[in-house]
Amino acid sequence: MSAAPVVQQLSREMGISTATALLDRIPPHPVDPVLSPLFRRGGLPRGELVTVTGELSLSCALATIAAATREQKWCAGIGLGEPAVSSIADLGVDLDHFVNLATPGEDWLRVASILIESFDIILVDPGFAPSAKERARLLAKIRERRMSLISLRPLSGSTEQIEITDAHWSGAERGRGRLRACLVRARSQTGTHRFLLPGPTGTPAEVPAGTLEVLTGGSQSGAPDVSAEDTPADPQDPQDSQDPRWATITHLRQVIGHVG
Repeated sequence: MSAAPVVQQLSREMGISTATALLDRIPPHPVDPVLSPLFRRGGLPRGELVTVTGELSLSCALATIAAATREQKWCAGIGLGEPAVSSIADLGVDLDHFVNLATPGEDWLRVASILIESFDIILVDPGFAPSAKERARLLAKIRERRMSLISLRPLSGSTEQIEITDAHWSGAERGRGRLRACLVRARSQTGTHRFLLPGPTGTPAEVPAGTLEVLTGGSQSGAPDVSAEDTPADPQDPQDSQDPRWATITHLRQVIGHVG
């Protein structure tokens, strides 16, 4: 049976001219208000594949599904290893509606195809890139079930791509204190965005006023840093006294940063 008559009928309907326009009428899954600007429709699109890549991509993806789990949407993780349960909860995920499966990399596509039938959101770290035919079948199932699939690796066919381009922890400056938050810079189809992930309470948070983005430690990576207000000078600090040992520490940080 030809699909042409159906397509023509949809095209004649008021306000519906393409499949994309039809999907646009499906409300997205809710996300944390801090992460909402990353998405073109303000939330995690349903019936579509989304990629989240780069440093802290797993944390960003888990924070993205948190609001949906709190609305009792079922979410599953495939190939994520064994992330700390307490860390997942700190990001706002309702553990009663999140299932993490220890799946071999070579089985991710088969497992995902099964879970699509019963889960609202699937978060996967693919063990391999599917063939064009496999990808077409996967995308067709996603659209049919109107569920969301988030990949932690680039996959062709994704409608939205979020890339974490920079991440910088604050709190343990100059060898003392404790980690408090991570300043993240991300790029998506809606532009470049900055937010804390995690914020002081664990969940995403807005960047405080006065926070600056500067090059740190002579690095050329453009990593964001906290403002001087958050790191008061210490007269006993070797950096402030021009102690030559500080140059060695700075050099080691650069080497570690490039290796990481």
